[in-house]
Amino acid sequence: MPIIHNTGLAKASTGIFFLLALLLSIGVAGFSYYSVRDFEERAVWVQHTHTVLNVLEEAHSTLRDTISSARGYALSGNDEYRGNFEAGVREMNSLMHELRRLMRDNPEQLQRLGQTEDMIAQRVLMARKLLELDPETAQGQLLEGKPLSDDIRARFAEMKGSENALLATRSQETAASADVTILTVLGGSLLSVALLVLVYSKLRREMRRRDEAQQRAQAYADEIEDLYNNAPCGYHSVDETDKKIIKINDTELKWLGYTREQVVGRLTHIDLLTPDSAERYTRELLPQFLLKREINGIDLDYRRADGTQFTALVNATAIPNRDNGKLISRTVMYDISDRKRAEEEIEALNADLKRQALHLHSVNKELESFSYSVSHDLRAPLRAISGYAMILEEDYADALEEKGREQLQVIRRNVRKMDELINDLLKLAKSTTGELTLERFSMEDLVGQVIAGLRQENPAVTFEVPPMDGVVANRGLITQVWENLLSNAVKFSSKSEQPRVHVTMQVAEEEIIYGVHDNGVGFDMRYAHKLFGTFQRLHRQEEYAGTGIGLALVQRIVIRHTGRVWAESKPKEGASFYFSLPRKGLTPSLNEPR
Repeated sequence: MPIIHNTGLAKASTGIFFLLALLLSIGVAGFSYYSVRDFEERAVWVQHTHTVLNVLEEAHSTLRDTISSARGYALSGNDEYRGNFEAGVREMNSLMHELRRLMRDNPEQLQRLGQTEDMIAQRVLMARKLLELDPETAQGQLLEGKPLSDDIRARFAEMKGSENALLATRSQETAASADVTILTVLGGSLLSVALLVLVYSKLRREMRRRDEAQQRAQAYADEIEDLYNNAPCGYHSVDETDKKIIKINDTELKWLGYTREQVVGRLTHIDLLTPDSAERYTRELLPQFLLKREINGIDLDYRRADGTQFTALVNATAIPNRDNGKLISRTVMYDISDRKRAEEEIEALNADLKRQALHLHSVNKELESFSYSVSHDLRAPLRAISGYAMILEEDYADALEEKGREQLQVIRRNVRKMDELINDLLKLAKSTTGELTLERFSMEDLVGQVIAGLRQENPAVTFEVPPMDGVVANRGLITQVWENLLSNAVKFSSKSEQPRVHVTMQVAEEEIIYGVHDNGVGFDMRYAHKLFGTFQRLHRQEEYAGTGIGLALVQRIVIRHTGRVWAESKPKEGASFYFSLPRKGLTPSLNEPR
């Protein structure tokens, strides 16, 4: 009787705790819903105030830009400023309309806005009059509207100050509401959780009184069976007395395309193999398996029910049955068809790579032949032309008129230009051929040597070079990169009053980025895609001499070092060229004296 009484009390107390937890959860949910709705409404008003402030700032900025456009037109007569003025007036009207809509809830602000609108209309009218005057008269009246502009600025500041005060009040109320909501929800939730934990603990104690042992045993058996059938590998067991399969898992059945009834007690392991693998298994593997009672890492081809094949990696062991002493083998197999296909694809790719390597070798030979032809066959006529032009200029100078001598100079200049073009083409050809020999050297010393050569011919240029760490690369090729980038920077900044070239280095996670910056003419980024093309130029030959190959050479060399190259610029604001080298193989520092 006491046991029954105690059980009843336990059930009653559990029910009471559960009911209390349920009621408390419903109350917390209701209050949370109300609080969240209140918080959302307050947050909407806070966002509304932010919007008003943003539109006020945008309206004031648009007014300033509109007035500036009128002044710009008065100063320059450029119709683009007139168009900007008209667009600004339209944008200003739209923004004032938006402000009136946003301030409907605030009569004081609406009154201030109305006064501001009148002042803005007056200021715009004054600016519009500037557009109708001739430039000399308009320039004399540019500052007439400044007092009115100052009054408008004060009005905008007054409205923004009012909105900021309103924003502070609303934000404080929203924060207070959020704090109350959080504390209430958190306290109620903690209490609910405590009650639910108490209920759960009581229920657990009741459940543990049942037949736990039987359930654990059944769960364990089900788990073992599930692991066996759904393992990522195939399993089967064979009675070596009659060679019949006595057990097989679902994974292997799925691979083979058979049902369990078609295999168990009917087929042998050899029946599942292809003819070639069956012969190999019978002749070589089965005797070894019966002798050692294990085989490991054997590739066998299996035939599915639909006639298709797949390759599996097989491991097997054999042990006597404890009940009747029969020898039972257990085989584990892994489907390696994908690996086989991958190996075949790799072999095909290797063969293709070999063919491509032979083709590349042939192309390199042809390129070397071309380079030899360019350096010898093409230069011989150029030397002859230059030599005869020099003979004419020196030996027959008296017989030639001034125009004839000028034409001879043109011939010699073009011969030199052609010779430079041939040299650049040879460098471009050699940049992608030959072995890429890497060595460790000081990038700072290399850059210093290049700058020293440029400084002799360009003493007016100021060079700035930071401390730079060592690098592992091909010194000769990287020297060409710096020579091209630095000489370009000097060339395109030569017309500046104080030409300056600045070198930078930035260490990233996987690469080191080098930069060359100048204060020269710059270029339009719309044409940046042409920079690194062969014979591509963004400036006329008459303005800046060159062959149009230098940056193409830079790109090829950097890409060959598995780096990247790019540029940034604006017209008349200088240019910045960057290239990167991978940090793999780089040393933190050469510890060289700076």
